[in-house]
Amino acid sequence: MTGRAHGGRGPVQWLVDLPVRVLVAAGIGLVAFGLAGVLTGQTGPVPGTAALPTSMAVAFTPLGVFVTRRMPGHPLGRLMLLVGLSATVAALAVAWAAALPAAWLSQWSWWPPLAVIPVLLLLVPDGRLPSPRWRPLAVVLVAAAAVATVALAAAAAISPRGLLVDLATPPPPAAQVLLGVAASAAALVLLATLGVLVALIVRWRAAPALQRRQIACLLPSAVLLVAGVGLSVTELPAPWLLAVAALPLGLTFAVLRYRLHDLDLYVHRGAVWLVLTGLAIATYAVVVTGVSGTFVEAGSPTAALLGAGAVAAILQPAQHLAQRGVSRLLYGRRDDPYAVITSLGRYLGTMRDPLAVLPRITSTIVDELKVPYAALVLIGTDGEATTAAERGRWSGPPQRFPLVAHGEAVGEMLVTPRRANSRFSAAETRLLGDLAGQAALAAEACRTAVALQRARDRLVLAREEERRRLRRDLHDGVASALVGTRMMTDVLRRSLPPDSTGLLDSLASDLDACTAEVRELIDGLRPAALDEGVEKALLGLAERAGEQGPRVSVTVHGDLTDLPAAVEVVVYRVAAEALTNVLKHAHASTVTVVVRRDERHLSLRVTDDGTGFAVAGAGDAGVGLASIRSRVEELGGESGIRSSPSGTVVEALIPLTG
Repeated sequence: MTGRAHGGRGPVQWLVDLPVRVLVAAGIGLVAFGLAGVLTGQTGPVPGTAALPTSMAVAFTPLGVFVTRRMPGHPLGRLMLLVGLSATVAALAVAWAAALPAAWLSQWSWWPPLAVIPVLLLLVPDGRLPSPRWRPLAVVLVAAAAVATVALAAAAAISPRGLLVDLATPPPPAAQVLLGVAASAAALVLLATLGVLVALIVRWRAAPALQRRQIACLLPSAVLLVAGVGLSVTELPAPWLLAVAALPLGLTFAVLRYRLHDLDLYVHRGAVWLVLTGLAIATYAVVVTGVSGTFVEAGSPTAALLGAGAVAAILQPAQHLAQRGVSRLLYGRRDDPYAVITSLGRYLGTMRDPLAVLPRITSTIVDELKVPYAALVLIGTDGEATTAAERGRWSGPPQRFPLVAHGEAVGEMLVTPRRANSRFSAAETRLLGDLAGQAALAAEACRTAVALQRARDRLVLAREEERRRLRRDLHDGVASALVGTRMMTDVLRRSLPPDSTGLLDSLASDLDACTAEVRELIDGLRPAALDEGVEKALLGLAERAGEQGPRVSVTVHGDLTDLPAAVEVVVYRVAAEALTNVLKHAHASTVTVVVRRDERHLSLRVTDDGTGFAVAGAGDAGVGLASIRSRVEELGGESGIRSSPSGTVVEALIPLTG
């Protein structure tokens, strides 16, 4: 099973890409349509409640549009949009329940948006399952949600006006049976949701640092959900509104991590507001509930005054703590520059390998300051600039900080701001300037080693380009000439008497041997499968591996037609080695190969649902795994292997520019 990601716009993407004023006008029109039904008394004789679907529509729809506009085709953006639009339909159905079709819709359309939420959480943060082993759980979620939806819709067709809102009148027997089926399916969805929470924990434990922070963005939503459930025992109206408002915001932040541009400021303020609001409501409810009937009479104004006083007493310190916590999540330790510099200096003092110093500096900048990208560019003695170390993914023009050691410019430190077309604050600029001073001294000591590494990289690239040229020349020149000469001997043999062709037979035999040697030499220079491009070569690997049992899929994002020859060979060899390990050891049923290319990098990810293994250290790794690391590192790239009982992930990130 193979596939390719295409960039065409479908109807959903066309819809969300409409001008903002058109989308706002459409939203206002839907709100006006719903209010018109309520104000004109069209809610029906037995109206349902529209609070939950309305709150979900208001929370999910605009953020779903925002995510889909920013990341076209992302599964989570489309699912958020599905939740919002289906909740909008449910809310409008309640508003116009006097009409029979709307009354029928209002009895069951509230369920689909709720049922999609566990699927959303299962795919956080990149729109993919944690591993193919979790596919049965996704199938159970979707199937149970569909069964419950169909059963509710069928039961509503029998009793379209009072199925779930007129509890005094029991529904017909057939509707009761369908309601039982729907309740069983809904219970199965709830049980599967527990599996989704387990999947989130498993993914968080096995994920790299970036994905861990993305998943952590859902933590405030979980806290507010627990608070809402706890407050449901009080007399506060609709305590679940806290979680409904927080969940799409957490999903948006998780999906668009490092792509938020100008949104992170609003996320910061919104997160602080949500935490303070939840804390204030919880404090008020606890105080009022605790003193009512104990110290004062229930319903006494004194209880309300005590609750308000408690909220006022904790609000100021809570605001300070909330701002610190949210700032730490968004911006790292930018407000504690001394700690950042001290920890970096302490670590650098223990490192022995000079080439490991620069990657540590870039990783510290990205991880501690929560920026999308950092790199160190060194200027060699010949005046040529070389990217010596980088971390993160390129997401826009970076801000540059000069590296000056002993009065000499040795390079630049590039750091991308969190928001597009913005600059770092004065405090962050001073901190990055101090880090650039430390990096300059380390960079000066590493210039010779980096120059040697750069020369090695050039040698590798030139070697593979020369091999590609030699293969093409030998294939089109010498090999073709030998084949042509061999054909001429056959023609000549047919024109001579049979007793005089001995010398031609010997010549033909020698030509066959020479042709075989040349073809062996051609195949040794470069994999023959790459003659038609790396994408078709990967599809060929997948097809051959699929013939031996597992289902292998290949997905390509970006154009792979003009890659350097060395990059093509590394991608092909790493994928081949990973698939070979899967076939020999993993006993997997499903394997996914994903290749992504942007303007600076090419990434390869091979995921299987096999038995996994204990990942050894660099010195203890097997020949295949060591080969993967050495091939990727030869081009200045990074590789990683993560394995657990639920499967193995092999990743490689290869730079395309110096």
